[in-house]
Amino acid sequence: MRIDTAEQYLAYAAQVQHVTLDGKRKMTINVPCVNTILVRRSMVVANTYNPNHVSDDKMQLLRQSIVDNGFAFPVVVIWDADQELFVVVDGFHRYTITGPDWLDMGYVPVAVLEHDVSKRMIATWQFNKARGHHEVDVDADLIRTLIEQGIGEDEIAEHLGIDMDTVHRYKQVTGMAALFANTQYSMSWRMTETEAEDGMEVR
Repeated sequence: MRIDTAEQYLAYAAQVQHVTLDGKRKMTINVPCVNTILVRRSMVVANTYNPNHVSDDKMQLLRQSIVDNGFAFPVVVIWDADQELFVVVDGFHRYTITGPDWLDMGYVPVAVLEHDVSKRMIATWQFNKARGHHEVDVDADLIRTLIEQGIGEDEIAEHLGIDMDTVHRYKQVTGMAALFANTQYSMSWRMTETEAEDGMEVR
């Protein structure tokens, strides 16, 4: 399936059958890669929240890998109805390799997720973290953005696979005191006065 226009994609999306598999504990696992489609490259854009740079030698290696083995992993995207474009969630460098400076491919293989903005940001973080790549500043900015969008700290910790202390540390990195407005803290120390034989003892 080749997609050249927004109208073609919307017609395709209206009739596509999503594939799922059963997992443990009655979980249902979506398998979007089964419905990989070829999208005109001009319809795909990078996201604005995940700056990610690799060296030229690694880009050369990625190019050679695709030449030798084919485009085995589709670029993961969402459909942005406002822009009428696909936005990259994961696979920015694979997307870059399809460009005129590298392989000059007219189409990009993509797997489309049905995520809103918060969920797609979490997905990008999860993909990066699973590969062992993350940046403290980017992680902190993500948590700040999710909190500003009304996502609870417990939900953030669950989906990002981090504990609450880490959530709070990342909030501190942003330097935004407002993010702590609804956080309850216990006092880490307190002063008490006790009588001592040689006078007053403070602890």
